[in-house]
Amino acid sequence: MIRERLYTGVFIVTMLLLTACGSFSPPESCGAGGTADETKFTQHFTWMEIINEATGSTGEPDQEGGFQFSSSDELTITLDNIQEVSLRACVEERKGGGEIALDETQDLPSGSGVISLGSFEPGSYVVRVIVDGILVCNLPFSVTR
Repeated sequence: MIRERLYTGVFIVTMLLLTACGSFSPPESCGAGGTADETKFTQHFTWMEIINEATGSTGEPDQEGGFQFSSSDELTITLDNIQEVSLRACVEERKGGGEIALDETQDLPSGSGVISLGSFEPGSYVVRVIVDGILVCNLPFSVTR
């Protein structure tokens, strides 16, 4: 009886610690995930990419299909839009318990444009690019020290 209570107590404490660390909880969501709507993208944009603001480089390819940057890099989305558009850039951490690192909406005139994202702590992220509540582009990236 005492042994069972001890095991139960240890189990409960272990589960509380794991839950507090966030490893089992899903990351926060921007409310628009999954596959981007390519048709909606082509209605508004000709191209879009994430770059290091200082160098203009897209960084080195990472293992998750995006690009790798340093935590000291200031990141920017650079794009060419066909018409005036209100664009929401929402940066999600891609780990269990991850948080929304940035959520910003910007009105852009037609033509070339940029959206400054800033720098990020080491980790894995995705920029959800949303127009009229619809996901139009996923821009995955990772950050190292």
